[in-house]
Amino acid sequence: MTTTRIGIEFAKRRLDTGLTVIAVRNPDVPTASMSVSLRVGQLDEADGEDGLAYLTGSCLEEGTQRLDAVAQAEAVESIGGSLSTTSAGARIACPADQVELGCELLRETVLEPGFRTEDIERIKREIVAEIVADAEDPSSVAQHRFQAEVYGTHPFARPGYGTRVAVESFTRDDLERFHAKWYRPAEGYVALAGPFETDRGLDLLESTFARFRGLPIEEPRFEAPTLPDVTVRHHIAMPREQVHVCLGHIGVRRNDPDYHALLVMDHVLGAGAGFTARIPRRLRDEAGLCYSVGSSITNTAGLEPGTFRAYIGTSPEHRETAVEGFLDEIRKIRSEPPTLEEVQVAQDYLAGSFVLGLERTSSLVTFAVRVERHGLGFDYLREFPRMVRAVRAAEIREVAERHLHPDRVVVVSAG
Repeated sequence: MTTTRIGIEFAKRRLDTGLTVIAVRNPDVPTASMSVSLRVGQLDEADGEDGLAYLTGSCLEEGTQRLDAVAQAEAVESIGGSLSTTSAGARIACPADQVELGCELLRETVLEPGFRTEDIERIKREIVAEIVADAEDPSSVAQHRFQAEVYGTHPFARPGYGTRVAVESFTRDDLERFHAKWYRPAEGYVALAGPFETDRGLDLLESTFARFRGLPIEEPRFEAPTLPDVTVRHHIAMPREQVHVCLGHIGVRRNDPDYHALLVMDHVLGAGAGFTARIPRRLRDEAGLCYSVGSSITNTAGLEPGTFRAYIGTSPEHRETAVEGFLDEIRKIRSEPPTLEEVQVAQDYLAGSFVLGLERTSSLVTFAVRVERHGLGFDYLREFPRMVRAVRAAEIREVAERHLHPDRVVVVSAG
């Protein structure tokens, strides 16, 4: 077991099954949050299984082997809790004095799903309705086509919820098979945050998930997408008054050594709050082209490469002005360092919002799992502000030149 104290106290214990349990102690809160985060998702879908991980995760909230959907919801409500699920697992929040019941409900939800046919069919109808609605929404159409162009043959080229044909074909047997194969303890995490001593939290998680067994399965491996040789442009004509534009290319993984410099760059270029970032200031505040605009390369960085993406919704006659504005600002940040004031504003925002974002126990369990999964260590809570403030203006220009490619972008518009 390893322990780190940084005001908030963290501890972890790796079990012989390959599952890591994490306890986070914040003595000043009356609530508890606990989550299961397994290595399950879109990358595990075989050919023809588009959306099966998404459907499986959605159905975890529709009852267990012991409890039907109504009884499961009543059980969560009886402890004053809330439940949410994904393909990777689930999270429960509840009052701290109900933590034992919350942990048991979490285990049952993830490891013993009911997968009743009537519930599966209802969730399938909801997902199909979402697919149909997105097909008529130019913003979604543009973003899905952008993903497809950037990722090529990689699974992230397709929407996480899959295709209508695939979703409508799935049966209970498909969900049970997928769950039995991929929901394994190896490389998985269970985290608990609350006012408890960390030893108590670790003991509770270990005893609750002691029966969670299963041999590791080799994860599918995919080649990282590459940049196009030249700029690629696509427009999807749709009867709408606005046009939605996505511009960018493949991005970076979370473990990229330039990540923190790129994070500061993001907030100088397109992700800063208010009127601080260059792209929103130029296209929204000065040119009045839109309400929604921005860009980021770090937002989607994960175990797999994310994307660098700039987005705007604007009038059709302003489409090319917006595209040229994006490219102008990208070229500028590649060629000359930002001002010291721009860097300082971005650093102050990132350091301050990072701490505020960890006030809730739900945020703490997410943070604990993320830093462990990416090998950052619990000291990252203290180290992040220092690492952000260590970024210099010249470094921002260097990483922008290294990672942004204005002459090799994908430009997709719809509307």
